[in-house]
Amino acid sequence: MNIIVTNKYKNLIYNTNIEILKELNGIFKVRDIVNSFNSIFYKKIIIDATALDGFPKENVLRELASSFDMDKLILFLPPDNPPPKKFLSFLISLNLFNFTDNEKGLIELVKKSNTIDDVREYAKEEPEKIEKDTSNENFYDNTSSPGRIVLGFRGITDNSYKTELIYMIKKELEEKYQKNVIAVEVEKRNFMFYNVNNMYSINKERLVDFVNNNLGCDVLLVDLDNVQNNVCDDIIDLINPSLFEINKLLFKTRDAFIKLKGEKVVFVNSLLSTQDINQFAKEASISIYYNLPPLNDRIHNDVIDKFLIKLGIVEELNSKPTKKGLFDIFK
Repeated sequence: MNIIVTNKYKNLIYNTNIEILKELNGIFKVRDIVNSFNSIFYKKIIIDATALDGFPKENVLRELASSFDMDKLILFLPPDNPPPKKFLSFLISLNLFNFTDNEKGLIELVKKSNTIDDVREYAKEEPEKIEKDTSNENFYDNTSSPGRIVLGFRGITDNSYKTELIYMIKKELEEKYQKNVIAVEVEKRNFMFYNVNNMYSINKERLVDFVNNNLGCDVLLVDLDNVQNNVCDDIIDLINPSLFEINKLLFKTRDAFIKLKGEKVVFVNSLLSTQDINQFAKEASISIYYNLPPLNDRIHNDVIDKFLIKLGIVEELNSKPTKKGLFDIFK
């Protein structure tokens, strides 16, 4: 059974005769929709775009994409005001492939979700980027304001606390420095457990397009574990230096440390002393860029702030003019 959230096109959606489990009618914030159905099992959720408070602003679409399973979400677009291809390309960059503006398309999407191949013709369209602005200007007409830092993270040991670290860095930059930060992971669904905006899980083939289509943020954090890097300005290699994790790493990859020479190696969840770190670096013939102790992801951590200063991210961002972005209302 399916859930529908309707407004202007309620009758048109009803005319498809799809099976309906529950319905909302009116204009709602994304979070309100999520809260209404978070305990209900459903096949698909069909959302009339005119039922989204703030549509078609970028922040609303990003929140929508990060709040639902993209395989279950169908976005019904206004049939009497078709969006340009650059807008559809933006939806695809969010991994939102299930969109239509007609009854036949809606019926087909209820039966079978789109894949990237089904919407590739729109992905090829070079999208115009979105200028960060909190005005009511229509998203379709926005233009870009490129400029951001793309920081990649690789987990060298199995338990590298990468997801937790990315979350804490994002939170620090947003709450303390009022920056627009996006995080993306590839072929995984770990970010969903933090349940916050602008943390995306995408398919491997979408990474380059995702990075190219998100020029408006200040910092883009990328979990690189499942892909080769061809998108990042800088990369952090994370190692849990426990004896168990190190021995397991070397058992699987004898030359693991040889590959790390000259890289930014960061210890995580580390209780090693300075003497221990120096000894490790000497034996492995690598340099240790930073040592992060065990951290609580529920609170503000001064050590994260110091790490960002060490990386030069905070200093670089603070040297730029302060820009007020669309996402400020969610901070």
